[in-house]
Amino acid sequence: MDQFKEQLVRAQNPGKYKAVKILMYIVGVLAVLCLLTGNFILGLLLVVIAGILFYVKRFFYLEFEYVITNGEVDVDVIYETTTRKKKMSFNMKEVSLLAPYESDEYKALSNKPSKIITAIPEGNKDRAYVAVVTEGNDKAQLIFVPNQEFVNICFLFNPKVVKKN
Repeated sequence: MDQFKEQLVRAQNPGKYKAVKILMYIVGVLAVLCLLTGNFILGLLLVVIAGILFYVKRFFYLEFEYVITNGEVDVDVIYETTTRKKKMSFNMKEVSLLAPYESDEYKALSNKPSKIITAIPEGNKDRAYVAVVTEGNDKAQLIFVPNQEFVNICFLFNPKVVKKN
């Protein structure tokens, strides 16, 4: 039987996102007013600023999705609930440790990869885990917030390295 679990971790505090979005609309309205009144240089400058804000605002609303299918873990980042980008993929057999971030097992581990990937939305207060991937193509430390069911499925595929508590 296939083992499959999908977990979406939503953004907890989109306050910065809302502020940038409101600022973008205000700058856009000011740009239109400047262009209509004949102040083309200021109007074009404000159009450019509104365009930059339009592009940048998507980085203030991040969600993460964790998927495990038969031992293959995929971590995706979702920008503004519309655009998805793969952050990391690995097999649970390539993991040397999956434990809570504050655990003694993680602190005692000596061969940690230098690359650290954080897959936690800003403002999230859930218990953070770290998956230390030391084999395969992506050698990295993944810091994320899986729920207990996700950790239990990871345990099925590599029970020696998964520390639940």
